[in-house]
Amino acid sequence: MDEKKNEEKTNQENINQENQEENSYEFLKETIKAKPVDTKKLAQYVGKLLLSGAVLGLTAAVVFALAAPPMTSKMIEKRNEEMVRFPQEKDGEEKGQTKEADSGGAEGESTNKEEQEKEAAATTTVVQEMTPEDYKKLYADIFDTAAQAEKAMVTVIGNKNDENWFLTPYEERLSGVLVAESGQNYYVLTEYRIVEDVDRIQVVFCDGTVTDAIFQKSDKNTGCAVLKISKSSLDIQTKEKIAVAPLGESYNVQPGEPVLAIGSPMGYSDSVGYGIVTSISDKVSRVDVQYGLLTTDITGSSKGSGVILDLEGEIVGIIAQNFAEEENKSLITGLQISQIKDLIQTLSDETKEMVYLGITGADITAEISEKKGIPVGVFVEQVEVDSPAMQVGIQNGDVITELNGETVETVKGYGQQLKSCRPGETVKVKAMRQGVEGYVEVSFDVTLKTR
Repeated sequence: MDEKKNEEKTNQENINQENQEENSYEFLKETIKAKPVDTKKLAQYVGKLLLSGAVLGLTAAVVFALAAPPMTSKMIEKRNEEMVRFPQEKDGEEKGQTKEADSGGAEGESTNKEEQEKEAAATTTVVQEMTPEDYKKLYADIFDTAAQAEKAMVTVIGNKNDENWFLTPYEERLSGVLVAESGQNYYVLTEYRIVEDVDRIQVVFCDGTVTDAIFQKSDKNTGCAVLKISKSSLDIQTKEKIAVAPLGESYNVQPGEPVLAIGSPMGYSDSVGYGIVTSISDKVSRVDVQYGLLTTDITGSSKGSGVILDLEGEIVGIIAQNFAEEENKSLITGLQISQIKDLIQTLSDETKEMVYLGITGADITAEISEKKGIPVGVFVEQVEVDSPAMQVGIQNGDVITELNGETVETVKGYGQQLKSCRPGETVKVKAMRQGVEGYVEVSFDVTLKTR
């Protein structure tokens, strides 16, 4: 009995102990509630983030705004320094303003043809003889134009180390003209014969300054060459005195127009000639091109050099006495400037190349075609040895009618189409070739080269 009571007592004590332990961990059963969100503090925090972002963005924008212009300016300046610039000729409308424009235009002031004829008949023409003073002023104005243009003229000296009996280097001199400039260099157009096989090239400017020049490129067709002169070799005073010559428009020049020849037209420096254009119809064909000539009545040397100017001081021709007819060697003849502008730009730009196919041609016009029975196109007078044209089998006597998918009827059109092609490009050339039964079409795939 006592044992049973003791056992019950022991069990009761165990139960009480378990209840006490359970009560001691009762806090673990309580629910943990999330702390309420403080919206005010959250809004302040988000506001600080936005404000910081705005400040950083504004700072970046200000820094970019301050840094970008100088960086962009330096990039543009570097590009401009490398770019070769050519002066533009005056607008044709400005050069050739009519009396109608001078009188305020034709609107409201036009009269019919009969009234104009009556007015012309009623007008008395007064002829006033020029006095010696008038002539003096006229020529003073003309030679003032020459004096302004001579700022662009230079003398090119080709030195050879071969010594003569007096132990002095041998040298030759010809005229040249400043035709372009870049940020770092001036470019002088002259004749290749003055720089061929020389050991040193020097250029004398209008103020007497002498500096070295570097040969850049030449063209066998015209005998022209371009020299490069570093601007850093010239002082500020010389740069202020010289000028780059404006290349005019020779297509507007007509026979009878007065012109000037400056440079060395008489064979010696600083010579000036004055006269008129006597012919603009003469042409000379060379490899892949044809050039028009300006013939004048200005007396000069067969070895003369320089440029031909209109009375506004713009270049309309480059003196090229080697193209003059034998009987006209004593008269100044020049290449028309409008037809060699592209050539001058190509010679002045190191990145540009001259495309070469290799034929010398002549125009077969509709009139010639009707008389001679030859197809209209470019008659091949000569094929250059080892040229792309010879390599594919083009022959003398062929008449080229199509180049690179475009119809060609003149050497000028052929040359323009060839300029649109690139060296290394393969183009299709179509021609008419005379056979036993007349002309038949032949085609060639020509891979163009540089010359």
